[in-house]
Amino acid sequence: MDDIPMDILKSSDEFGGAPASHAHGGTCGDASTNLSPTEHESLLPQGNGTNGVQTSPRDVESQKSGKDRTMHRIKEELNEKVFWEIRLWMVIIFIVIVIIAVIFISLAICAAIHQDEDDIFDRSSFTVIQNFRGSFQMPNQVFTEELNANSSDKSQTLATELETKLSDLYKTSAALGRYFFNTEIRAFRNGSVIAEYKLTFQMPEEEKDQLRNFTLSRVMVYNVFRQFLYDQELPESDPMFIDPASLEMVLGN
Repeated sequence: MDDIPMDILKSSDEFGGAPASHAHGGTCGDASTNLSPTEHESLLPQGNGTNGVQTSPRDVESQKSGKDRTMHRIKEELNEKVFWEIRLWMVIIFIVIVIIAVIFISLAICAAIHQDEDDIFDRSSFTVIQNFRGSFQMPNQVFTEELNANSSDKSQTLATELETKLSDLYKTSAALGRYFFNTEIRAFRNGSVIAEYKLTFQMPEEEKDQLRNFTLSRVMVYNVFRQFLYDQELPESDPMFIDPASLEMVLGN
């Protein structure tokens, strides 16, 4: 058997032992592994933001110029003269101001003419009388013979001040104001000074039962007076201070 040349066997071994890709002299077996980063990114799909469509600078410039033309047209329309030197934008602002003014004027008129039905009543129909009497103590007053005499100046002055205070209290009461008629300080007696008072209320005949049980009940009238005494702004050392704990009230003359 003839000897095979060694150089032929060597080349044959190299060909048979190498991978197919090397045997064929290329990289078709795994081409992507040998791509450069730039080439690899170029093969990736486009992002969702443009759906694979690339906007050219010319398109962007066209859109921008279209917006500029629209804004320019709007400005021209607003500056268009309606008559004389009056422009459209002036007319629009004037109309808006008029509408706002009409709304505010309407609200003001409605508020002025609106009247609560509960505030409408005929005082002449209040023919039924309800009286309360009681007493309270003024610890900073000193009892004298002048206070014991109802006709004395000191007694009348103190009585007038107290009557004014009680009248203001009940006249300004949301629940009792319309029914209040008057108050009277009947007398002063010793005990520091104890003032005896009388309150008179009037109510309509057709509502007397309901009012006597609720609005003009002894509990309601008493609580309004007592709360006023607890809320009084006078210091406890003031001569006109009334002791809230001393308040007494009963129904009747």
